[in-house]
Amino acid sequence: MFDFLSDLLYNAARNLGRKPLRTGMMIMGIVIGVASVILISSIGESGRNAITSQLNSLGMDGLNIQAASAVSSQSALHDIDVQKSRQVKGVKAAMPIIMQIGGAQLRNVQKQALIWGIGEQARQMQTVHLLYGSMLTKSDIQNAADVCLVEDAYARAAYKRSNIVGKTITVFVNSTSTDMKVKGIVANGSGMFYNLVGNYIPSFLYMPYTTAENLRGEDGYDQIAVQTYSESNNDWIGNRIVSALSTDGSGNTYVAMNMFKQRQQLSDVLNIITLIISAVGGISLVVAGLGIMTVMTMSVSERTREIGIKKAIGAPKSAILLEFLFEALGISILGGMLGLAAGLSLAYTATLVMHMPFAWTIRSVLFSTLLSVSIGVVFGVYPAVKASNLNPVDALRFE
Repeated sequence: MFDFLSDLLYNAARNLGRKPLRTGMMIMGIVIGVASVILISSIGESGRNAITSQLNSLGMDGLNIQAASAVSSQSALHDIDVQKSRQVKGVKAAMPIIMQIGGAQLRNVQKQALIWGIGEQARQMQTVHLLYGSMLTKSDIQNAADVCLVEDAYARAAYKRSNIVGKTITVFVNSTSTDMKVKGIVANGSGMFYNLVGNYIPSFLYMPYTTAENLRGEDGYDQIAVQTYSESNNDWIGNRIVSALSTDGSGNTYVAMNMFKQRQQLSDVLNIITLIISAVGGISLVVAGLGIMTVMTMSVSERTREIGIKKAIGAPKSAILLEFLFEALGISILGGMLGLAAGLSLAYTATLVMHMPFAWTIRSVLFSTLLSVSIGVVFGVYPAVKASNLNPVDALRFE
């Protein structure tokens, strides 16, 4: 059995080596198809991870409590509402949030800023990644200190370096300006966004929510970020918090947004889009398979006399069939391996350019490998059957 398989492999390699250019073109078709699928799926997975990381930095893994109507003064959130939220069963932490569009000037670089008024739990609840300096403390919150955290990209734009802890930044809100001390430098969340649209989105500034409240000149908070012990219970916990906060008994004063569920829905949409685009890339594999079938059918015609001699000296139909199938399989396997290497290399290079963490899934690798092998078998069947069914007498008379 081993000798038979080794003979099949040897003959397949010898026959494919007769026409190296033709064989190379068939292999290249498989390489392009597999590389396309791997490249698209890998970039899609890397992008999904980058977006998930960015959403995590915004606290999109818990609950977001906010007023149902922004114009209702009775629905403003205050310290008592934060305390009530923390007392609900299943709540791990609750933090006030104030969001305000403003401006900032760091050295001579002015930029629109999205000001986040946050608490000392921000590092755990919003996964803010500190690079230099220190996070906001409970003392900063209590004293409404004029300190803030600045993003790495903004620091580098102004000072050509990241560590600018201790520098002064001017923050503009409602036509008033306030000088603040840079207490820490935080990561941008995802380098992909800043390299693609960094000039068109505001820079994030993080400061104590009490300071943001004073800058805005209004009492109350925009939202309460809630972290739960179990994300699967977010809906139930959210309803309990809304009931605890609503004072009119209707339960319509506040709403709880399950950020984890919304993040999951967005992730599902991204997965579907990646799958569809990968399927489109897989079409090139089908085209490559048709090329294999066409070329090998032509090869059958060219080797008709050789096939006739083999059958005349006793070669069974199965041997002829397997010989051609092994040739098609060899093309698809070699092309699949080269395509896999090329696809992963291109995907890694692309993620470096876009400053995204490189990611790939074993599912996409197995899918591409099995698809390329299947292409070789399926599209190699017709020429193999045609070769095995040749009449030896007619084949020997073929010129």
